[in-house]
Amino acid sequence: MSHRDEYRQWPFLTDEEFTLACAFFDRRYIRAELGPSRKMLKINCHQTATTGGSYIEVLRLLTPPTDDDELALALSRLGGIVDHGAVTSVDIDIDMSNEENDQEVLRPDPKQEVPPGYSLYAHQPYVTYEIHLHPTYRLPTLWFTLNDLPMGDPAFDLDSVYRYLVLDEYKSQLRSIGVTGGISAAPHPLNDLPAFFIHPCQTKEAMEDLDCTLDEYLMVWLGLVGGCVGLWVPPEMAKSKAAI
Repeated sequence: MSHRDEYRQWPFLTDEEFTLACAFFDRRYIRAELGPSRKMLKINCHQTATTGGSYIEVLRLLTPPTDDDELALALSRLGGIVDHGAVTSVDIDIDMSNEENDQEVLRPDPKQEVPPGYSLYAHQPYVTYEIHLHPTYRLPTLWFTLNDLPMGDPAFDLDSVYRYLVLDEYKSQLRSIGVTGGISAAPHPLNDLPAFFIHPCQTKEAMEDLDCTLDEYLMVWLGLVGGCVGLWVPPEMAKSKAAI
């Protein structure tokens, strides 16, 4: 049985369809019997204040402490960092048509002063992933930033990304083109700060031969694009009921 009739134009998503997909994904995380997996990452569904549009945020510690109590404290404070610094009242348009300027984005302007960040849990490296609907491609796009890396490891640097997130089997693929278009850089869709993303230019080809319900859409999509930068959905989420 085909589920494509649920969508206005498979595999593309309208704003309403993406909002529902985010809600289903969040519900799967809440209801899943994750056990130890819930200690490793946190998933939240957010809305922007200006448009009401939804997006998914995933927080993962890069080097989890071995002690359970220390791990719980790290994740608790990690959530505090993101909530404290989250920008939900700003919504900007991103021009991704000029991809040849990606390398320019990777070189920070030395004249631009960036205020120092404040961390409630210093020296605990973590990665923030976000899933936003691309305004042009009408497909989910995976954004990510590295945070609180050890001194000497710049967070906004491709070498750091490959060192901390990309497994060896994906490196040559991502450095060329790959199934999902490789790693690009651009202003973050909410706060306009430099960030990395998996370009969605070839996501259509990866998704169009598949078939899934709307409540499974982000699970299937992440299975295609997430692993190359270290994001795997716990299998328990696939077993949980996502009905809202």
